[in-house]
Amino acid sequence: MDKFLNTKTKKVIFFVVIVGAIELSGHGIFASLFRFLGSLN
Repeated sequence: MDKFLNTKTKKVIFFVVIVGAIELSGHGIFASLFRFLGSLN
């Protein structure tokens, strides 16, 4: 069970790092959303 929990935790951390890198590069969902909201005004 400890091995399963450890690999699951590593997968979650890896996923968060990937999503964070995409967001910081300006191509993520939040960046697109803010760009869209900015273009409305």
